Amino acid sequence: MRGKVQITGLLALLCTMLFAIPNGQAQDPKYDRMLEDLVDGKYQRVLFRAIGFTEKESTKKDPEPYAYMARAYLLIHQSDDPALKESYPKALKESLKYCTKFIKKDKEGEYVPDLMDFIEDLRAETIAAADTEMDAEKYTRAKSLYAYLSKLDGTDPSAYVMLGLANYYARSTRDASEHWGTAMQLMGSMTGRIAASEETEVYRDEPLTESMSALLKTGLIRAAEQLDADGQRTQAIELLENGLPLFEGDRSFMVTYGAIVG
Repeated sequence: MRGKVQITGLLALLCTMLFAIPNGQAQDPKYDRMLEDLVDGKYQRVLFRAIGFTEKESTKKDPEPYAYMARAYLLIHQSDDPALKESYPKALKESLKYCTKFIKKDKEGEYVPDLMDFIEDLRAETIAAADTEMDAEKYTRAKSLYAYLSKLDGTDPSAYVMLGLANYYARSTRDASEHWGTAMQLMGSMTGRIAASEETEVYRDEPLTESMSALLKTGLIRAAEQLDADGQRTQAIELLENGLPLFEGDRSFMVTYGAIVG
């Protein structure tokens, strides 16, 4: 019993830190009950309380309720409780929906930095789900998930590489080329192949997260190999050349690079 109390206290402390306002003040007291419910695993109660705040005129513009909904839905998606998961079969997509709303509501960027670990966790779950859809050749579903990745971070090149691949498999080659073009601009901005410009929003000046980097490498290899097999070697080379400064020295990437570029 004592161990359980200690663990619960630690979780509460972590969550309090997670939702702290950057200037060191505690979160608004009206959201404390949602925090307690989240720590106690009462995710449905979190959703019930949070949706009320999103519908109330005085709080519907606050980012916090949307963050709580996003976290509760992700925890439901990750839950080992089959009954709970059966009640919320679209929990992952709901988490993505409310997380993107949370990001939009945080216009001053005060809360998103404190939730980067959660967002990375959500990104990893989304990548896994999208990969399953790709393997099942359900490309429309995969595109929807990769589109959410691009909303979580509009400068994530891995999201656009995979959006391009999903569209390519779905025979939407024009959309595929557009997404790959965006990915190459973002990679180019990271490696210096494309200079920063105030006239374009397609620019990334932050390192990739672990899941972004892994997905980008896998996506570049898969896209290049498919394009090469289809006789589109020029486009395959263009993708690989843009990825080379990021993955030079990586064995799996260099094997594909050597086979296609030479």
